[in-house]
Amino acid sequence: MLAYVVSDAEFQTERFRSLESALLEFLSEKDCSVERTSVACGELRNCAGCFGCWVKTPGECIVRDPIAEINRRSMQSDVTFYLCPIVFGQFSANMKSVIDRWLPNMLPFFVTRPDGSTMHPPRYDSYPAQVMIGYGDDLENEDKVLFRDITKKHRNGVEVVIWHNAEELGRALHDMRFERIGGSL
Repeated sequence: MLAYVVSDAEFQTERFRSLESALLEFLSEKDCSVERTSVACGELRNCAGCFGCWVKTPGECIVRDPIAEINRRSMQSDVTFYLCPIVFGQFSANMKSVIDRWLPNMLPFFVTRPDGSTMHPPRYDSYPAQVMIGYGDDLENEDKVLFRDITKKHRNGVEVVIWHNAEELGRALHDMRFERIGGSL
């Protein structure tokens, strides 16, 4: 199994290092091959909303920055882990850029979800399982709830974990299925 880990280079605190170490140890115990990417401030541009990834270069952003390689490596993995600093209940700006720029992997149409909201249908038959692991120092419960709710609202089937310690992370990950998924994201 191939696991891809994406993290924010600006938030590599002691808490992050503990989280990353626990995750890599868990993946090693599962005999996973691991690739990693860390995104720094200014390395990725924000999505311009130009639709070029749908009409000019289907499946790939027209902006030439590291996002094409990040998306390619994610799509080639069985599971992608996003180590997300939680800032005011949201992703950090660097992680938000990575998540927003996932758009080329979707089609430009809209489908209506059972709850009445709309989403883009999938471009491909299968996608890597996705696990968002949020972390931060002195997080308020409201920040954790908001992070979980927003993540679940925007991605079907995503797993969300809030990092507390290695033991809890191991328990949470132990029950997850790390295999490619089909259908809507």
